[in-house]
Amino acid sequence: MPELPAGYLAPLPLQRPVGLRRRRLPAGTEMWRIDDSPPNAWTWHGFPAPRYRFDPASGAFRVRYAGGTMIGAFREKYRDSGLFLPADHAGHHFVRLVASRDLRVLDLRNERNLDVLGVDDQISTGHHPAVWTACHQLADAVHAWWDDLDAIVYRPRTTPATSVNIAFFATDPFLTDSSTLAEAGELLAEVVLHHGFTVGWNLTG
Repeated sequence: MPELPAGYLAPLPLQRPVGLRRRRLPAGTEMWRIDDSPPNAWTWHGFPAPRYRFDPASGAFRVRYAGGTMIGAFREKYRDSGLFLPADHAGHHFVRLVASRDLRVLDLRNERNLDVLGVDDQISTGHHPAVWTACHQLADAVHAWWDDLDAIVYRPRTTPATSVNIAFFATDPFLTDSSTLAEAGELLAEVVLHHGFTVGWNLTG
């Protein structure tokens, strides 16, 4: 296990650190998510305890996640199942999110931001317990440091050099549309034929 930088072991400050900068993702940016519900049914109540990387330690709000490519969204969702889509996911929704305005984000791919926080790229991809604790605390901290932040941008664990993920706090800045995975036959054929996925239901109907 690599040695952790000091930022993972110290509490985050109450005030935003000097030099920590957010950036903008332009209007029109597309992101993709697989969810068991369509966007109009999403709730934003936090979990009692964090489940995913940037869920807040406090449980005060909900974070949802999206990938910068369609295939990236599938890889992030189904990596732990060996790229297998179980039959009971046929009714899950493949959601396209398009930024309706510039998004205000904290970009954790930016080396300057990592240096200011005293962390490294494990904040995006690492699984050390102290890293996850820092991620959960950071979600709460950014809500205190900025009252209008839309998302945290970070590297995906599956393709960290070529793609991007976001952890977002609301659907307000997005236009959304979705279809069930069962309805997305051409896309599923693509991920099966060219990306190594298997599907637990009959794609030919």
